[in-house]
Amino acid sequence: AEAGQAEAEQLRMAQQTDWDKITTGMGEAMDQPSEADAAWDTELLTIPEHADCGEPYVYRFSYQSGQHAYNRLHIYAGAHSRAKVILLCESGETGGMMSAIQTKVYAGEGAKVELYVVQTMNAEAVCLHDVGVSCEKDAAVKEVQLELGGAEVYTGTLFELSGEESTAELVSGYLGTGRQKIDMNYVARHRGKKTKSNMQISGILKNEAKKLLRGTIDFVHGCVGAKGDEKEDVLLVGDNMVNQTIPLILCAEEDVEGNHGASIGKLDENMLFYAATRGIPPEEAQRLLTLAKIEAINSQIPSEEVRGAVDTYLKEQCI
Repeated sequence: AEAGQAEAEQLRMAQQTDWDKITTGMGEAMDQPSEADAAWDTELLTIPEHADCGEPYVYRFSYQSGQHAYNRLHIYAGAHSRAKVILLCESGETGGMMSAIQTKVYAGEGAKVELYVVQTMNAEAVCLHDVGVSCEKDAAVKEVQLELGGAEVYTGTLFELSGEESTAELVSGYLGTGRQKIDMNYVARHRGKKTKSNMQISGILKNEAKKLLRGTIDFVHGCVGAKGDEKEDVLLVGDNMVNQTIPLILCAEEDVEGNHGASIGKLDENMLFYAATRGIPPEEAQRLLTLAKIEAINSQIPSEEVRGAVDTYLKEQCI
């Protein structure tokens, strides 16, 4: 009975949380009322205090041609809880559609949350993936993101590190092919003392794909002892793609440490030559190296089903 009362209290607190105050990477426009607001489908996931959820929660969103879907997921992680949440966005092979998903995470004191966002939409789809995270004292949130499909991809995450010694980690991977457009905005906002953030972005651009990445580390006054790191690694395959990377550090506090960097380049000629001496043509070597970068992120996803969905998608796309 006591356990049931505790869970009921957690649910009440989750329902009373002011989710509008949790800001997201794509900005206020995703929160503003619009004619489409009636179509928003909102779900609340509550993790009770001290709960240790071994198996991940898996949300599978499958879209059809012509569909415009709006989904919101609010994740309330009680104090000292542990949880893993996976979002898989997929579609049929052809047909225009739009997927708009907004995820907000409230991590209570000492809570540990892992969020995995995987997108394997078709080449005509428009994808909007918006994430906002609020961390209390000693909370830790890790997001792993894999953006593989879509004609246009817009994604953003904002980590609000309010609690002392709270941490945020982002591992983001993307694959840009054809004339795909990818727009990303990642922000780590440090408010609490001794907070830490680490954002690692890795991607491949091929053909005439275009990508814009904004990576911001924001040290707010009072975040003494905070540390933020941001790095991107881009592999360019071909000559006609467009890559833009805009790293930014905002600093209103003296006793902080911020680092950012970018590694951008093409396939190593020596590596291609070595592959050729082993009977591997350049096109196959490019494919293997592309798969290796994706697999490095896909292997982190704690679901055999979702990892398999990624592998199937890559095979269907002849990647």
